[in-house]
Amino acid sequence: MSDGIFPERFADLAVFAAKWDKPGTSERYAERLASTFVELQAFHDAFLPKIADIRSYLDSKDFTEYSDADRALGRVTFAWVSAAEAVEVFKQARVPDSKMYWETVAEPLL
Repeated sequence: MSDGIFPERFADLAVFAAKWDKPGTSERYAERLASTFVELQAFHDAFLPKIADIRSYLDSKDFTEYSDADRALGRVTFAWVSAAEAVEVFKQARVPDSKMYWETVAEPLL
């Protein structure tokens, strides 16, 4: 296990944690809206080649066995999904002609 922000094999992506490691969907979406397209593109381009490896790594263990670094990686990857939509689909942070915003409530952990 790594002492870093992310597991050792993804340490190069940890530069995105300070901005994107948010606890919920609403916070991650707000960060997307507050970002420039250049920031979104850089985040997208850094994670895209590693997404399959991240998924494989996180799926290889039970969620109850996740380290803090694993959880941080998962949260930032969830943020990447929102950023990827902005980059790949809308070509901007906001959904065109929309006031779309998600409000979510997290279920308690068992």
